[in-house]
Amino acid sequence: MIAPASPPGSNGTAKHIPEQKSTDPLEYVSPSRLKNFLSCRLRFYFEKVLALPRPLAPKLHFGKAVHAGIQHYNKARWRGGDASEPAVLSAFAEAFAHPEDNKTVAWDEPDEEAEMKAKGEVLLSAFLTHQQHVIEPQPMGVEVRLSAEVQGLALPLLGIIDLVKADRRAVDYKTIGATPKLELEAWQHKVQLTLYALLIEDATGEPSPGSELVFLVKTKTPKVLVHRSPTPSQVQRDRFARLVEIYANGVANES
Repeated sequence: MIAPASPPGSNGTAKHIPEQKSTDPLEYVSPSRLKNFLSCRLRFYFEKVLALPRPLAPKLHFGKAVHAGIQHYNKARWRGGDASEPAVLSAFAEAFAHPEDNKTVAWDEPDEEAEMKAKGEVLLSAFLTHQQHVIEPQPMGVEVRLSAEVQGLALPLLGIIDLVKADRRAVDYKTIGATPKLELEAWQHKVQLTLYALLIEDATGEPSPGSELVFLVKTKTPKVLVHRSPTPSQVQRDRFARLVEIYANGVANES
């Protein structure tokens, strides 16, 4: 059964829920661990094994703050709370003012912080305008933390899904700088979406109906683009299992 990250009716402003801290990279595999390992093993070693501190990149901080605003909206819709634009922008402002884990944001220019804050407000306003035309039943959960030991995989899985819709469809939000080619952009997130599908199937005992990527595009006139993907094919599932095996062997052998 899918359980929410916090029980319905709990109080407080929406906060980003970071990946569970662990000093053992073989305890589980998550989207961020796989992405870091497959893209740059040296970076993976510094970040996930040695856990070396480093300043927070402006784009990453911006994305997390926007995510906090969207999370507030989804939780308010889920629980019957305040989903108004002022409330959503307040959640964004709170997250923007207080970086995750009290990290220092490495701003490149003196005016960059104010410019990115203004851009986030405009982007969230565009998101809320888009949502006015979306009529859907109450979701199953928001910021849903799931873990599973899936047969055939070398390691347990862990994931935090932004939104699980009433039909069990996983939704993930992405902030992006330019209008993407949706099929290509979605392909780059297949590993993450396959992991989410496996987690939802394990939690519900039902086949995954697929997933949804919502791109918030930071163009001069912001856009909200939605791309739906079907449930992962057997080829994609086999490829994912192989990637987890490569990750497990590489970490175990320090290669």
